[in-house]
Amino acid sequence: MSNILFILALTSPVAFASTAFNVNNEQLKIDNLQFGKMLMFALVLALGQGVMYTLGDLLGGTFMHLMARQSKWIVLAICIMIFYRMLMNTLKIKNGANLYFVETKKQLLLLSVAVGVNTFIAGLMAEHYMPFQNLTPYLLMAAAFIWAMIAMLTPFSKMKLTFNSLVNLVSAFIIFAKGFWGLF
Repeated sequence: MSNILFILALTSPVAFASTAFNVNNEQLKIDNLQFGKMLMFALVLALGQGVMYTLGDLLGGTFMHLMARQSKWIVLAICIMIFYRMLMNTLKIKNGANLYFVETKKQLLLLSVAVGVNTFIAGLMAEHYMPFQNLTPYLLMAAAFIWAMIAMLTPFSKMKLTFNSLVNLVSAFIIFAKGFWGLF
């Protein structure tokens, strides 16, 4: 259960990136073209999560085995790094300063990479903590896709920003707790 919460918490920033997709739509009207764009947007963001985690795993695999004795502390340090990044984004989300407007494919790819930084950092510790072994990148992509679709289907409002901020805060604490729990 804690591994599932970790995956959901790690991929929650995808929901906040997807929030801006329907900012201009007061009443969301989904036609085939709109749904196709939403689907593509969600797929690219989800794919970014899996790719960034895999890249972090590949990079971490080159040197993390050298720190096997300190594995518990490495996991805690990386979880604290992710916790801090998410905590800093919490206020930006609430104020609406963390909204992304995507108009081109290049911007979508850059957003996918930017949102995937936390999963990249988590991938660095895959040598010491990989929640679902080789399935982890696929589960990250599935969770990110679900987060993105939920965020895009929910109408934009100030309350949504507040709720996103709260979810980000809770997600940050889940990741911190998972790192701290690893010490025992």
